[in-house]
Amino acid sequence: MTMCTFDWRRPARTLGVVALLAAVTTLAACAPDRVLGNGQLPPNVPDPAATRTPEGALNAYRGTLVELRRFVSDAVLTSGLVSDELRSPFYGAPAGVTDPAMVVDSHNMPEYTDRDIESSLGRPELYRAVYSNLQEVRNQAGQSIGLLRDFSPNTSPALIGHMYAVEGYVEILLADLYCSGIPLSTIDYNGDFTLEDGTPTLEVYARAAALLDSAIALSADSARILNLARVGKARALLARGEYAAAAALAAQVPDGFSYQLIYAPASVDGGIATNFAYIPSTGQPSFTVSDTEGVNGLDYRSSGDPRTATIKQTVNQYGEPMYVAKKYNNLGSSPIVLADAIEARLIEAEAQLNGAAAGDWLTTLNTLRTTGAFTGVDTVVARVDTTVVGGTPQIDTTYRYDTLWVAGTGGVAGLGPLRDPGTPDARVNLLFRERAFWLFLTGHRQGDMRRLIRQYGRDPDTVYPVGGYRGGAGTYGPTFTLPIPAVERASNPKFTGCINRGA
Repeated sequence: MTMCTFDWRRPARTLGVVALLAAVTTLAACAPDRVLGNGQLPPNVPDPAATRTPEGALNAYRGTLVELRRFVSDAVLTSGLVSDELRSPFYGAPAGVTDPAMVVDSHNMPEYTDRDIESSLGRPELYRAVYSNLQEVRNQAGQSIGLLRDFSPNTSPALIGHMYAVEGYVEILLADLYCSGIPLSTIDYNGDFTLEDGTPTLEVYARAAALLDSAIALSADSARILNLARVGKARALLARGEYAAAAALAAQVPDGFSYQLIYAPASVDGGIATNFAYIPSTGQPSFTVSDTEGVNGLDYRSSGDPRTATIKQTVNQYGEPMYVAKKYNNLGSSPIVLADAIEARLIEAEAQLNGAAAGDWLTTLNTLRTTGAFTGVDTVVARVDTTVVGGTPQIDTTYRYDTLWVAGTGGVAGLGPLRDPGTPDARVNLLFRERAFWLFLTGHRQGDMRRLIRQYGRDPDTVYPVGGYRGGAGTYGPTFTLPIPAVERASNPKFTGCINRGA
């Protein structure tokens, strides 16, 4: 069970005390080479008893949300690379030249059984870091649930529901990104842990749906958390092909709902709280937006669609143009939408296409094109307890963010009505294209591409990029799901490897 934090794109740093309070027992369960052998806490880690007060439990809750913001951002980048949304910033390199992003982007991701060999190569750093970080925040959420229940009895049940929702969303991301056979080990705030072997992909989605069901039950006094949980559970059910149940939940989400993860510009805290789209002073982004990548990829850039509009930022060291998405500014402070009413309407449309919900799928999509809007926003937003400086939470730090999607506010200029393409396969293509463009760079595309294989019978070679690749191995590989890092084997004797690497 590996849950140590490593961020492949940023300099090493110490966890802030708010986040660390939630992660104390998690740190104690990390890989053996990161734990002191004398049973003492690692240096600078506060006593776990610090969380066993009403305020300590709330700090654990807040710390979990801090980590959720950071790690979802990295998952969005990873989903973009392994799917057809993004390319490595080193694309265009000579054959044999590689980097962690290129390994994922080109699908050359073998499953290592020896962590020392894996570590010496360095290339798995991206997917290893994302795996560790998602497992960390999943367990922090679970610990926070216990702390809030036992030490903050007057807390609104919706806060506990919020933590169940966080757990559920993280498990969805793990199921979307990684091979079948994900260990979902658990650790409580007392340090007791239960190791698990690998859980198949569809069972991970079922677990996520159950967690989000708990969130729904506890969140009656918070419409925001309630609708977050409804969209999340509908997403998990959709991934299992349970279209009618997914649509019934999605229909309860009102137009206008949006749950966003808020980020700070680099000038606020040195880039620690920025999202994946932050461009440092070097001017080199950490990705470039793809266009018809590997034959099968969608035309994100050349389509002219405002939902996936890009700007040429620079060229990389190999002379390849670097394109960034307009929906995210280069300060790294644009919000990432985790769930919203647009996704709910898209879920309803897919259920309608599959005959599992009332209404016409094309009418639903066209209505969304005239009611879902790309709205310019220039609003000062309070950021509470999300940054720690010198061990002290910085309260009510304010900053601006720019653009976001909101359902029910007037439509997107330039989006005309869709027409029925006439055949079952073409209708599925159109629906998934609309999903890709509405949900562009929000961490959904990899899960959707796997669903095209798993639920619609598509051949992987017609879904994922194929053919030659400029750099690395020189061609796209066969592994379109991320492997579980080898360090899991070293620290979890129950885990014996991926069940399979398919959809």
